[in-house]
Amino acid sequence: MKRLVAVFAAALMILAIAAPAMGQAAARIHLIHGIPDTPVDVYVDDAVVFENFNFGDTQDLSALAGETLVNLQVKLAGTDTVAIEGGDVALPASGNYSIIANLDAAGTPTITVFANDTSAIAAGEGRLQVRHTAAAPAVDVKADGAVAFSNLSNPNEDKADLPAATYSVEVVPTGADEPVVIGPADIAVNDGDSLIVYAVGSLEGETLTVLTETITGLGQTPTEVPSGNSPVESGFPMSAVVGMAIIASLAAAGGLTLARRSN
Repeated sequence: MKRLVAVFAAALMILAIAAPAMGQAAARIHLIHGIPDTPVDVYVDDAVVFENFNFGDTQDLSALAGETLVNLQVKLAGTDTVAIEGGDVALPASGNYSIIANLDAAGTPTITVFANDTSAIAAGEGRLQVRHTAAAPAVDVKADGAVAFSNLSNPNEDKADLPAATYSVEVVPTGADEPVVIGPADIAVNDGDSLIVYAVGSLEGETLTVLTETITGLGQTPTEVPSGNSPVESGFPMSAVVGMAIIASLAAAGGLTLARRSN
């Protein structure tokens, strides 16, 4: 449990370093839980701010960008057992990131940080981004029966701007037509939106599935900084503390091996 909780902190530690270099005026930071069976409760100044952050959940950390959270603790869900004491931690003030706690190709819990592509999308098109964050070999991703992204391995991603439409998407082993390990599923690529699809879970554990999020407002003439949204219900905004609570401990201990991908 401590190791899984630590991966959240590792991601946000990267953000604290990288965000000032982005030079953006606002932050969009989403945290996604892509590992089964590891719920945690998070406390600030001895008060619980959200509980049971579990597989498939997402938290929007954007509202707390640039703030300092006081006396952070991560406890095993439903218990008084403190997994990590975090102290006071400052959140990054800018950047556009998605963070996913996931399994690496061998099935070991890890963290992957993606810098999201928020460049303008041509009128009539949407962006599809596919990210391999599952314990599974390299795969091909097919759209309407044709290979759209080939030989995609964990923890990598690929993307394309496509005509806005609904596509039948399936995931198969690289170079093969079967077995279909995910799908087929209808995926709607909407005009001016970036749809991000994560392959998560374990092939061996028979838990392969997908999680998605959407960044809106990326048409040729966006009127505001995209805040993004997710089809998975988000929790209380103070969810930022789930990672930041343990940055100090992780840094002192040397942390985990991280994989960072930028667009």
